[in-house]
Amino acid sequence: MRRRRRLPLLVVVIAVLAAAGLLSAAAMQGTFDYYRTPSELDANAVSSQQSVRLGGMVEPGSVHHHGAEVRFVLTDGAHDVVVVSHGTPPSTFRGGQGAVVIGHYIDGKVFRADSVEVRHSNQYRAAGDSG
Repeated sequence: MRRRRRLPLLVVVIAVLAAAGLLSAAAMQGTFDYYRTPSELDANAVSSQQSVRLGGMVEPGSVHHHGAEVRFVLTDGAHDVVVVSHGTPPSTFRGGQGAVVIGHYIDGKVFRADSVEVRHSNQYRAAGDSG
């Protein structure tokens, strides 16, 4: 008898949890930046509306400043992506440095970066320590 009383309560709890999960998933839709390498970006087409986080190495000699615009090539060694950013990149930004850009890949040709972040090693050395 007691078991029959719990069944409707259990069904209601499961329905509420399922509804909460669906609402959470719907609310988070479009809020994620998917991390990709230039090869992954080349292999999988993305919509120009989709925000993408692209990581790779800044090709040495590819950084060019044109007023407020910075243009450079981000590579993973196999594929290159031309990145255009407006604004000042971080002071440690330079060729041969790892970087992560967040933005949109326009027409599969140019990556328009809204944000440029420099990656660095997690090894810290004292100033003047060359080894």
